[in-house]
Amino acid sequence: MIVHELAHQWWGNLVTAQTWHHFWLNEGITTFMTAAWKEHRYGAAAYRAELDTARQRLARAREAGWDRPLAFAGSYPDLRMRRAIQYSKGALFMDYLRTLLGEQAFWSGLKAFTQRHAGGSVTSTDFQRAMEKAAKRNLSATFKDWVFG
Repeated sequence: MIVHELAHQWWGNLVTAQTWHHFWLNEGITTFMTAAWKEHRYGAAAYRAELDTARQRLARAREAGWDRPLAFAGSYPDLRMRRAIQYSKGALFMDYLRTLLGEQAFWSGLKAFTQRHAGGSVTSTDFQRAMEKAAKRNLSATFKDWVFG
């Protein structure tokens, strides 16, 4: 919990979502960064365990018929479903991007996104542009699948 809240210094405070539709940028990135810190501190198994917890939470939402895109603009039935999408699915999307883009492009994109938007508010499109620039490729299909629906 402490690592998660400390990560909000960057994603949530320094760079914050422009609207609730993009709140996953605060919580999904922060949840992912908690897993990344655990990987750095305790190893790959700790990273996988953190993401396995996210997978379980998302699976429960899906079993209840409640999987939504990350930038979902509607109402959530309860806080548990909101967290399953914005926190857990957001973290899993970050892990997916890390695998898809590779270490160099992924971390470069996240760093550029954070630096470029420091002190401001962002949308999911701002994040997509930063990751596309770092990856030197179009990620529209990936973002459509995960973020925009």
